[in-house]
Amino acid sequence: MSGFSRRVVDASMPPGRIWNPAPGGDFDALLGGLADIHDAVLVDLGKLADIRNPAKCPAELVPDLEREFGIISDDSLSLTDRRKNLSILRYKRHDLATVAKLQRALDKAGFGAAGYGLTVTQNGSPATDPASIIDASYQMVAHAIGDGSPAVAGNTAAYAGQRGGYYLVNGDRYQSRPLYPQAGMICARAFDGSDSRSGEESAGHYSEYTLYENEYSSPPAGYWSLIVFLGGTVARNANGSVAAISAVPIPSARRQELHRLILRVLPLGIWAGIIVQYI
Repeated sequence: MSGFSRRVVDASMPPGRIWNPAPGGDFDALLGGLADIHDAVLVDLGKLADIRNPAKCPAELVPDLEREFGIISDDSLSLTDRRKNLSILRYKRHDLATVAKLQRALDKAGFGAAGYGLTVTQNGSPATDPASIIDASYQMVAHAIGDGSPAVAGNTAAYAGQRGGYYLVNGDRYQSRPLYPQAGMICARAFDGSDSRSGEESAGHYSEYTLYENEYSSPPAGYWSLIVFLGGTVARNANGSVAAISAVPIPSARRQELHRLILRVLPLGIWAGIIVQYI
């Protein structure tokens, strides 16, 4: 029995000397028993208060928290490491304050209001599958020559179709791969060494290595709420979730500037789903 619980029981008694038990008597023992019951309730409430606290919740509840936050349980990790991994997601900042701060930064740099019209949209409640937005495609229609549109057939800015978005997490990732000759740019040559370009038409020939950018895949459902979208007009479903976002044209020369600005503002672990058409 804790002293706190006994003081609570004594304070709940009506006023008057008759309610002051003699130490060691039957009435004192009865009140002590009531205090023990209060102690058990306080212990249970204490456990309930920490049920979503990664550092203090009972060990048997750690797998439940991992499922809630979309973490695959790894039994090879210590319990301490699993609690730390949970804390990273549990206490991340992905609220409206961050979204508003990023929008102000975009507006100030000319990407948002009074500029290209780039708008920050949080994947709110209920969170929608970002793949339906990021992996969507849009098309540019070729216009007639002379109508003032840059999207004219034959112009390098006119696309028959182009991917609508991509994820920005922590900077660009690149890998190298061989650069093979394109079809139609090679011809049959002698293999006797008399031609300086002999062998270029053979299978597996490449001239040099080139870099290409790796793209992130859409994350599982546990991470959907950690994504903010950057794009144009937002269409929503009946339940308020994001249904589609239009692409915003931005000069390709400002691509890296946009990336640096986003990464400087967004907290670690928040993904930016960018729906931009670079022109």
